[in-house]
Amino acid sequence: MDHAKGLAGIVVDETKISSTKNEKLTYAGYSVEEIAKAHASFEEVVFLLWYTRLPSEDELREFRRDLVSKMVLPAETIRLLLYIAKEPQHPMSILRTTTSLLGTTNDVDHDEPPKILAKMLTAIAAIIRIRDDEPFLDVDPELGVADNFLYMMTGKKPNAELSQMFNTVMILHADHEFNASTFTARVVASTMSDYYSCLTAAVCALKGPLHGGANERVFEMLNEIMSQDEDPIDFIKNEIGRGRKIMGFGHRIYKHGDPRAYILKDIAEKLAEETDNMDYYNIQQQLADYMLEKDHLHPNVDYYTALIYHCLGLEKETFTLVFAACRTSGWLAHVMEQRREKTLIRPNSEYVGPTNRSYLEDTAVKEAR
Repeated sequence: MDHAKGLAGIVVDETKISSTKNEKLTYAGYSVEEIAKAHASFEEVVFLLWYTRLPSEDELREFRRDLVSKMVLPAETIRLLLYIAKEPQHPMSILRTTTSLLGTTNDVDHDEPPKILAKMLTAIAAIIRIRDDEPFLDVDPELGVADNFLYMMTGKKPNAELSQMFNTVMILHADHEFNASTFTARVVASTMSDYYSCLTAAVCALKGPLHGGANERVFEMLNEIMSQDEDPIDFIKNEIGRGRKIMGFGHRIYKHGDPRAYILKDIAEKLAEETDNMDYYNIQQQLADYMLEKDHLHPNVDYYTALIYHCLGLEKETFTLVFAACRTSGWLAHVMEQRREKTLIRPNSEYVGPTNRSYLEDTAVKEAR
């Protein structure tokens, strides 16, 4: 019997949250291109993902105020963060422990998605600040959620243009159907476990280089080309010749181009120009043209995100942390949806190992030797 490797093409459940049908990414029926073009706010999209409808102006104002007011960590969480965030581990390992930690230093039984999202954003910003030997920054009630997150990470309040771009970046990473980390979160949610357990599992899945960790690998590639002053095309040819995977290209769903990458490309170019990083962007364009011509592979969401995060002043090791911050909104949406289903996810497998063995006969043969 033939089986789809990695569940490719297999529909395992229904959802009202997001869709990639016909290679178009939509959130509750709205295309991400239209949402981005209309300059929607991150809070508006979070509301849409959680309630599958757009908020009224009053609802959005209250939702934003509520989220921002909850972007505060308990003193015990901060004390422990100051210890674990300095450990010589990958930041995603730190986030894995931190997410689990939030489930022990917060009110697990009563914490709801708005409070959990707010604390996750603050915790991720705190990890980045601690690793940079910078002090914590308090939330600014005058800023929105995305702006506060950026400010609490970098120490700089964004202007209107950067605010708009960063809100778009967070929106494009907010959800993506049943991706690996989201499906992981739903499996845990199907057991009726708590929110923090679901998010911890999702973070573990996102850490892998074939999922969220790809953005870090993309920048490592760009940096290697820059530092060695190597011709980008020669570099790619050598990597392919060694049988190595070129990160940031291709997608299981989007065979004709990732719709998110098209939007992020313009943001990457604008930020690269403003931060004197056009050399990186030009390398990216050369690689993208070559990969499209050679293998018909298009850049995916990780490709331009890597440069965007670099332009924001972030270290490459923290790129996936930011991805996790954005995706937490989607994870929570799916956890809520899965919990409402009250159905345990427990698929079957086909056994392909040896059969008809006898323990007694094999043991007797072994003893006779």
